[in-house]
Amino acid sequence: MRRSVTYACRGAAVGLLWSVFQLLLETWQSANGPIGRLLEAFSRIVPLRAQNWALGTAEVWTKGIALVMVLAACAAIAGLVAAVAARAAASRAWVVVGFAGAVTLWQGLSGATLSSIGSALASGALLLAGLLVATEPFDTAFSPGRRRLLRGALGAALLAAVAVTGRYVVALRERSRAPAAVDERGLPPALTPIGDFYVVSKNFSDPEVSLNDWRLRVDGRVKRRLELDMGALRARSAIRQIVTLECISNEIWGPYISTGEWIGVPLRELLLEAEPQEPVVDVVFHAADGYSDSIPLAVALEPAVLLAYGLNGETLPREHGFPLRLVVPGIYGMKNVKWITAVELSPVDYQGFWQQRGWSDLAVVQIHSRIDVPRGGASVQVGRDVFVGGIAFAGDRGIARVELSTDGGRHWQEVEQEAPLSPYSWVRWWTVWQPPEPGRYQLVVRAWDGRGNLQDGEDRAALPNGATGWHRVTVEARTPE
Repeated sequence: MRRSVTYACRGAAVGLLWSVFQLLLETWQSANGPIGRLLEAFSRIVPLRAQNWALGTAEVWTKGIALVMVLAACAAIAGLVAAVAARAAASRAWVVVGFAGAVTLWQGLSGATLSSIGSALASGALLLAGLLVATEPFDTAFSPGRRRLLRGALGAALLAAVAVTGRYVVALRERSRAPAAVDERGLPPALTPIGDFYVVSKNFSDPEVSLNDWRLRVDGRVKRRLELDMGALRARSAIRQIVTLECISNEIWGPYISTGEWIGVPLRELLLEAEPQEPVVDVVFHAADGYSDSIPLAVALEPAVLLAYGLNGETLPREHGFPLRLVVPGIYGMKNVKWITAVELSPVDYQGFWQQRGWSDLAVVQIHSRIDVPRGGASVQVGRDVFVGGIAFAGDRGIARVELSTDGGRHWQEVEQEAPLSPYSWVRWWTVWQPPEPGRYQLVVRAWDGRGNLQDGEDRAALPNGATGWHRVTVEARTPE
């Protein structure tokens, strides 16, 4: 039993080293390999309630935690294989070769490119060599000096692997960090700077697309199949449109919402040029990272729906979908597909990456309002002006008015709001309030959309249709000293 545990620990160490090496390869190649696919599989088997809890309580850490769990799973599987191989004695090598060969074959065939096959062979060789050494009986196979050398090398490699994993987790957290830009009053800028635009992605490493090789394909239920490079797209008449995007996992107080000026061509033009052939239900967008999602044909034909190649006057950054992304006013960000390579007209209701995991297919933006200043727990002075402000957003429905309560929702007062930058952007709102006496005050905000609908006041989690509820912050009013 003790020897089996020893072999399992050695195999787990090899599995961890292999998985970190594979993670480095996937990052270097900007490709979705075994680690990325295991993460996607992980997102399918984790219960939806657990996913929702993670997104609601540890958004910035969620992907890092998932990465650690995937690496731990790789280590555990390799440890189990090593223990089985060691017990097999005479068949030890065949067990290791079979396992390493199966992993290599899965990795190589899933990519089916020279680069992916080369990566599969390299990581497969590492896995094979590592497990063969790990399942050797050290006491008889190696001299004392070589055993010390192997243990020292393994220890150093494990420390390096842990350090690399830690850097990845921190980098993933930083990537998911909330935008920080605010003006002198504490409100976010009306137009979000690119560096502060929120970023959410299913990937550990986003695809790096070369314009020399990139083409946009329009096919499926069409009479004329189209294929265009970026030069052909840019030669068309471009439009600029200010649109706010929000992540569907954003909480009512959450920061995953930003406003940008998008530059591109109307999707409608390409679809009409391709001549849709009935029946068409959905327009499906395929991305360079394997992601896909869809919108109904009727929505795709709306003039405001863009294929964007620019943001805030600059070329679309990689993290925001270079070279081309979808921008659809009024629906959550997961539907605004990045790194688009193909547009397919489908005769069926297509369920995309997140819909297969329980999230909304329509994904219509909920009415959302937020108090940005003062922060919860802040101290304010009795009888002094207190600036209270934030944002409100209702997709393509606009914001008709915003109301603030300073007594927990018993009484409401309409506040000022800035004119929106477009029919599809958020509004910034504010008022000045004077606390009448010392004590705690609960500030609550709610909004009405342009169709006369009041923001839903019932607190609901983001899964599956986006969070609802009224944002509340509590402040302490004190008498000036």
